[in-house]
Amino acid sequence: MATPTPSQAFRKPPIHRQIFTIACGSIGSAGFLWLGVPGGAISGAMVVVTLMTVFGLASRIEGPLRLAAMIASGVTLGAAVNPETLRGVITYPVSLLIMTASVIATTAVGTLFLVFAAGWSRSTAFLASSPGAFAYILAVAPSVGGDVPRIVVVQMFRVLILMAVLPILVVEFGPPIAATPPAALDPLWLVGVMLALGALAGFGLERLKVAGGVFFGAMLVSAVFHGTGVAPGRVPQPIALFGQVLIGAWTGSRFVGFDWRRLPSILGAATGSIGLGLATSAAFAALATWLLGVSFGAAMVGFAPGALEAMTMLAFALGFDPLYVAVHHLSRFMLLNASMPVIVQTWLKPKR
Repeated sequence: MATPTPSQAFRKPPIHRQIFTIACGSIGSAGFLWLGVPGGAISGAMVVVTLMTVFGLASRIEGPLRLAAMIASGVTLGAAVNPETLRGVITYPVSLLIMTASVIATTAVGTLFLVFAAGWSRSTAFLASSPGAFAYILAVAPSVGGDVPRIVVVQMFRVLILMAVLPILVVEFGPPIAATPPAALDPLWLVGVMLALGALAGFGLERLKVAGGVFFGAMLVSAVFHGTGVAPGRVPQPIALFGQVLIGAWTGSRFVGFDWRRLPSILGAATGSIGLGLATSAAFAALATWLLGVSFGAAMVGFAPGALEAMTMLAFALGFDPLYVAVHHLSRFMLLNASMPVIVQTWLKPKR
């Protein structure tokens, strides 16, 4: 990972470069949709923007455009909430327990592989395999002797693999995905109200330090409107696609500054660790499907160690329950943020 100078770290990317990055991402979305790639609007934008970062052509998506991505996506996803999805909430406690076991097993499998197969230190392997709490991991890694470049490569490469490969795995190896029945469109004035109220709720959750606060707040507002019948159906397709393109471009732009020269030397270890982690998540997703009747695809996307916003939008694009996925990812972040400091202090024992 390239280390920016202080002036670079605090400098906002010019808005015209951000717009150019999003425009290129939208071309990738259109291409993937034309090819029929599952979740193509998101993965297409992410792949193109990620490739742009390799050549230094992409810009980070920040400020108003990032907020627009979170709010538009949240309102779009909330439209998927209906009485049937709300009835499924009763399965969440057991499913969250299965997800917790999945997080523990995924981290353990990845750590063991990197220690015994790749020869990495225990600290580096554990921090690289942890499916979340990335900011804390980077902060604590030097004090426990972790190899920061290796940790960053595995953590970032996992994001890329999940967004590019997970939709194809779910569609190819899971049961057929039922087509979403057509629904009435929400009037534009009502969409505007939900966007405004969603922004207010999102900023409130952000102030409370809730993970993905802007995104989750907009989703909750939209879910209330649609769950109570105030909003009649779904958000117009252009707004939904706009949110998916922005989320994909934002995910790809997180690789700006990434030192791609380090990837070849760590690629084998990273791929093995991530592959084993995906297989472990799939096993626990199958368990949730067997015990609770939850869709395998929804459980797989909900248990996969990816970003809350990207995974939830991916669930929507694939026709799964986004509320289920969002609750599981938010719970995973809370679990890791609460447990990681305890694990680091007791097991890795950082130096003062």
